[in-house]
Formats: sequence, structure tokens, C-alpha cells
Amino acid sequence: MNLNSQIENKGNILIVDDLLENLQLLSEALLKLGYTVRSVTSGRMALKTVKVKRPDVILLDVKMPEMDGYQVCRTLKADADFSHIPVIFISALDDVFDKVTAFNSGAIDYITKPFQIEEVVARLENQLTIQRQQQLLEQENIKRREAEEVLYQSRALLASVLNSSLDGIAAMQAVRNTETGEIEDFRCLVVNPVIARAFKSSREEMIGKLVLKKLLTNIDPKLFNCFVNIVETGKSLEQDFYYESEKSCWLHFAAVKLGDGFSVTIRDITARKQAEFELQQQAKNLELTLRELKRTQAQLIQSEKMSSIGNLVAGVAHEINNPVNFIHANLIPATEYFKDLLYLVKLYQQHFPDPPIQIKVEIEAINLDFMQEDLLKLLNSMQLGTDRIQRIVLSLRNFSHHDEAEYKRVDIHQGIDSTLMLLQNRLKGTAEHPEIIVIKDYAQLPRIQCYSGQLNQVFMNLLDNAIDSIYTLCIGAQGQIKIKTMFVNKNQILIKISDNGVGVSEELQSQLFDPFFTTKPVGKGTGLGLFICHKIVVEQHGGNLYCNSNFGKGAEFVVEIPIAK
Repeated sequence: MNLNSQIENKGNILIVDDLLENLQLLSEALLKLGYTVRSVTSGRMALKTVKVKRPDVILLDVKMPEMDGYQVCRTLKADADFSHIPVIFISALDDVFDKVTAFNSGAIDYITKPFQIEEVVARLENQLTIQRQQQLLEQENIKRREAEEVLYQSRALLASVLNSSLDGIAAMQAVRNTETGEIEDFRCLVVNPVIARAFKSSREEMIGKLVLKKLLTNIDPKLFNCFVNIVETGKSLEQDFYYESEKSCWLHFAAVKLGDGFSVTIRDITARKQAEFELQQQAKNLELTLRELKRTQAQLIQSEKMSSIGNLVAGVAHEINNPVNFIHANLIPATEYFKDLLYLVKLYQQHFPDPPIQIKVEIEAINLDFMQEDLLKLLNSMQLGTDRIQRIVLSLRNFSHHDEAEYKRVDIHQGIDSTLMLLQNRLKGTAEHPEIIVIKDYAQLPRIQCYSGQLNQVFMNLLDNAIDSIYTLCIGAQGQIKIKTMFVNKNQILIKISDNGVGVSEELQSQLFDPFFTTKPVGKGTGLGLFICHKIVVEQHGGNLYCNSNFGKGAEFVVEIPIAK
């Protein structure tokens, strides 16, 4: 075997670069690998060289004097004789703009300097392989067209072969109006026994006859125009259709243009269709089962979660409430006792203005005047602190409603305010986030019949999501959450919770209430919050929950609740 003869046929490469070092490096490397290499140092010389001998691939630099690589590439692509030559840019320019300009100029690849010769060879071989495949494909297309012509000319010989086919095969010739040239019907040129039996005819009754339009009238009259379109446009057609006869069945046909007519292959696909229908039904059943499993799983998770949280909140509130009440109740008499003692001290000071030295030293040591002034302030501060703890405990009890799980009438505003009290820590300003302002616009609403603990969970999730959205992106100088309540009608109220956070895109809004769907980062959201909110509002209370939002423009969640069940 002559190895050199194989190497010579690898490909003809033209290298264009104004740097001799790059030309020499690429030329030597490619020559060693068996490529035929020509190199030039300018764009104008490259255009002249291409006309002398057409290369298989051009390796082209961008930055060159007189005429840069982009101009050379556009000039080549504008010439029909050279527009199909692949151009690969090799340049030190690594900006996206330069790469886009290169591809817009007609390049098929772009390699940045400093390059690895292995990468250049790999991309070069890829383009040469594509060229060879295109040539083979072109040859195959030529052979196929020749075979189709032979097939058309030899249909009589082909008919004997078609008779043994398990599929129905036929060839039709267009019959045109002599004046208008429009196709009026098709003459059957070739038909095998399978099609003849399917249409309850013999081959002799069909061959040479105008039968197509009549047959299609009983199946689908629109198909006739489809076959006309095949002949007029050359576009092939594949389609399934249902054929009702003594033994109804599904058939699949594939039709292609053949001369001034078409050939068609028909196959019985009844068994396949039945299998497809069964698979589709099974897929639907599985999808419904999976959806129900997800819903059940979400319900179980949330039910367990809320049960645990409710017990915990109620227990903590109870345990805190007793000692706080004890302290709060005892602060009042303690204050009175201290006042009496201070009064007694003042009496001593009035009647014994000149006490012994030891008492004077102790008075100065304990700073009696400051103690008398500050002691009542301390007691008042302690009382304010216990007041604050009592309000928090009350908010915890109102939020959990552990002892009020039944369906009863409640003040919806009290539930919202209790939720806001629990979220005060997130609303306050920190080093990372400024304070979030809550704007309340409450209407005069009657008490509504509801599961108050469940509705408080809805408010908690919606307000918590609003805070997260503002933390992600605040539209404006300061975060704002607006809560508005209003009447919809005599038996319907509406609660709007809106924020100036990042918002939700229209594409995602349809999935917001699906179980386990979340827009939050991994580890920061379970995808159950809004799903449970939707179930509580819609299924438990017969209301409605929806979102109005645009990405980057904040979000508004609307809760509609009936006043009475």
C-alpha cells in the first residue's frame, strides 16, 4: 500500500495570514499531516489564489493590512463560484462581537489565538468530512432520481414485483383539462392486489381507469386536493386515515410525485393504532395517578407540618404566658412597695438631715439620689417589656388558633395583624436590607365564617413570599407591602397583598399553585406554600386565589373568600 498516495488526497488548504511565523507554523504542521498547503500574506493575494486553484478549506486571519479577513470572506461568499468554500477564521480577537461578525460574514468556524494545532486539525477535518458527505449525498440524489426515472419507464416490469408486496402500492397519472390544464382526476397506471382487495375491486377494474376521485369520495374528499398538490408542488405527503368498510381499519399512506402523477404506498396500521390508543390512555391514567399522588403527598407533608407547628406554637405560648403573667401581675405591687420605701427614705432625710458618717458614706456609695430617680424607670421598662411579651403570646395564639379549629366567624383583620406581628423581625431594617413598610387599607368588614388557623397560614405564606421577593429585588428606594381588604359583593370579600419585589413572569404564573413548584433557589423553598394556600382558599373555603404580576414590576396576590359558607 502506498501511504504517500493516501496522504496526498487529504485536502487542499489555503492559509491567509500577514504574520510569517503563523504561516510557517501552520504550513509545516499541516504538510506533515499530509495536507496540500498554500499560504499567502494578504487578502487580495488570497482572492487571486482562489481563482487559480480552488481550495477545499480556507484558514483566514482577521487583522490584515489593506483588506481584513471579514472583507475577504464577504467577497468570497458574494461570488457564486466560491461561496461554498468553507472559511475558518483564526484570530487573536476573542470578543463575542468579533466572532458574531465573522459568522455574519459567512464563516463556518472561529478559532482563537494562541491555537493548538490539534484543535485546528480537528475542526479542519470536520469541514472536510462534511464536504465529502455532501458530495456523497449529491451523488446519491442523482442516483435516486435516475432510479425513479427508470422506475417510471419500467412500470410494466415493476408490476410483477409489486404483486408480492405486503403493502398496497399504486401509481397514478394526472388527467388534465385540455383547456385549463387543471387536474380533473387521476388514471391508475399500476396497482397491486393489496390495494385492489382493500377497495373491493380487481386490478383489471382499476388499471387504466379514472377511479381515484370516486374512491376518495367515500373516504375523505379533501384527500383529492392533497394528491393534486403533490403533483403541482412536488411535496410528498404522509398521513393516517380511518377507512370504514366491512372490516374497518386504520391505514397509513405515503405519496410522492412521479412524473405528472404520483406513487402511493398504503399500509394497514390498525394494530399499531390500537396499541397507541392504549398507551395514550395508560399515559393519561399514569399522569392522573401521579398528580393525585403528588397532591396527597403534599397534603400529608403540610398537614403534619402544620400540626407540629400548631402544637409547638400553642405549647410555647402557654408556657411563656404563665410566668409572664406572674411577673406582670407582681410588677404593680412591687412598684407600690418601692414607692413606699422611697417615701420612707425621704421622711428619714427630712427628720434626720445629718445622719451618722457611716450612713453618709453608704448613701454616696450607692448614689441614693440617682437610685430614687432611676428605680421607677426600671420598673416601668419591665412593665412595658411584659406588655410586649403578652402581645406576642396573644399573636401566637391568634395565629395558631390551636383551640379554635372549627368553622366559625372571626375578624379577618385580626388574623392579618397577628401574622404581621410574627413577621416583625423580617420587616425591620438590617445591615443587608432596609426596613419594609406595610401599608394597610382595611375596609369595614363583618366577621366571616372560616377556618381561622388555615387562613392565617395563607396570610403567612403570602406575606413571607412578598418579603422574599423584595429581598431578591426591590423596585424603588424602599420595600413596600400593601394589604387592602374590600367587598366584592354582599357575600364575598377580597384581600389584596401586593409588593414591589421582583415579580413573576407570565410563563411561570400558570405553575405557581402546582405542588413542589418553586421559583426560589435550591434549599430555600419546598414548592408547597402556594399549593396549600390554593387548596385552603379554593377547596376548604370555596373562594379563589390568583396572581397578577409581571417580572420586574412586583406581584399582587388576590384572595376571594365568601363571608358565609
